[in-house]
Amino acid sequence: MNPYNWRGNRPQVEVERSGIDAVALDLKRGGSGVLLAGRGMGKSVFLRQVHARLGAMPGVVPVFFPGPPEELTVHACVRTLARRLGVEPPEPFDTQEVIETALAMHADKAIVLIYDELDRYAQGSSTPADAPGRHFFNGLEVMRRNHEPRLGILAAGSIGVFLFRDVLGSSFIARADGVRISPFDREQIRELARAFSERGAPLTEPVLDAVAMASGGVPALVTYGLESLWPVEKPAEVDVAEAYAAFQIRHREFLRDFQKAFADPDLSEAPRRVLELIHESGGLASHEQLRRACQSDGVLRLRFDDALDLLQAAGLIRLDGSMRTDPIQARPVASILTLPDVPSRAPDVRRRLCEDLERLLSRMHAAGADFFRPAKGKELVPEVVFSTYLALGFDLLGWQVEREAQLGAGRTDLKLRAAGTGGLAVVEVKIWGRRHADVHHQVESYWASGVVAGAVVMLTDHEISDWPQAYRSQCLTIEGVEAVPGSEPRSPIRAQFAASSTTPDGMLARIDHFLMRIPRRS
Repeated sequence: MNPYNWRGNRPQVEVERSGIDAVALDLKRGGSGVLLAGRGMGKSVFLRQVHARLGAMPGVVPVFFPGPPEELTVHACVRTLARRLGVEPPEPFDTQEVIETALAMHADKAIVLIYDELDRYAQGSSTPADAPGRHFFNGLEVMRRNHEPRLGILAAGSIGVFLFRDVLGSSFIARADGVRISPFDREQIRELARAFSERGAPLTEPVLDAVAMASGGVPALVTYGLESLWPVEKPAEVDVAEAYAAFQIRHREFLRDFQKAFADPDLSEAPRRVLELIHESGGLASHEQLRRACQSDGVLRLRFDDALDLLQAAGLIRLDGSMRTDPIQARPVASILTLPDVPSRAPDVRRRLCEDLERLLSRMHAAGADFFRPAKGKELVPEVVFSTYLALGFDLLGWQVEREAQLGAGRTDLKLRAAGTGGLAVVEVKIWGRRHADVHHQVESYWASGVVAGAVVMLTDHEISDWPQAYRSQCLTIEGVEAVPGSEPRSPIRAQFAASSTTPDGMLARIDHFLMRIPRRS
């Protein structure tokens, strides 16, 4: 039986999140907190882990509410609260009566209320001011302050948290501590994959690298990848690429909900614009640029720190340093969620290949730190992981992708077919210093009928003196080589060469070579 289920919030295999003890202790002492997290980030699992930790503590009565009542009224919320606390006050009753009766029933204990789906409590019948959740949570906050330290409250939500703050005017949100959870790191992904080891078939390091890269550490996406790999006898990197490529097609509703959780167009487009700015700026964005991106255009009045908080909570970016520094250093997380989705409109296959590849390499460079293994001196992941990233990217841009396809005299990393054309393209990924000198002739050997474009992606993590010249002298010892000027002033591509040669079968092979250094910044 498959132990992984990415759709559920009661996992059979689970990883304990960091910060559980600190959050539980604060709640036991009468604190309040709001967990800000995006779709698929494991909010519900985190809340259940906090609930379990509190339940193991003496002198605490934790109560978990997975969502609002079907009939969202203040009365229904209070009635649900009373039922879960085992209180039967006379009708009519209010929050104060329920809480004070419950505290009297548990005279020597603290009560902690844990609410999931906070966003849904912000829904009003006609105007935001009518939202029952506003009145209900404000009433709970009054009780918490009046009975501190015997009543703690924790609620979890996404962009709806700011609806409570900016529109509903929530005293609960105003006083609550912010709680954050991060995407899974490599060790947590390895721990989640322990079921493979327990059945005697542990996942290889490159496969774990590929899962981490494709998922960005978002718990739901990590679990999806492991669930997809479980039926495979010996999972390989190609299986990872196929699984996540299928996700992008089969689960569009999840992806839409994921987007709305941090950038609902009905509330604010600011987070989406800030994410675009981070992609375009190479990771450095000034306060002025961020403020312009957050100019009011919707219901919410988001500041740039709010937008950055939402993007971090969604697992889309990582900040290096403080938000107070100017410019702010932020980088996108490598995953299927941050790949470009607007393809080149170039009319011929070769130009389309180069334009789409340059766009993908720019995203790869921006998320460069995710392509280093944290151990072993932070070495680059294997070439096959970079190929997996490009395969997922080309798939999202509308190319038909085959991994390790037989062509000519060998197996190319990627065989691509451009949508709407019969032309094929081949792509080979190499890391400088790993049998790189013959790469042009290697791609040339893949040339076969129907292949009209080819590309070499040469990567390094070192600063190499006069690398373009070294590459040309070692890898392009043929005639018919010309340097291609950069198309974007801020392009991370160190050099690009267009090389033409004739195969032993007399076919003209036109191969573009891209050189790029992957930055080590964390």
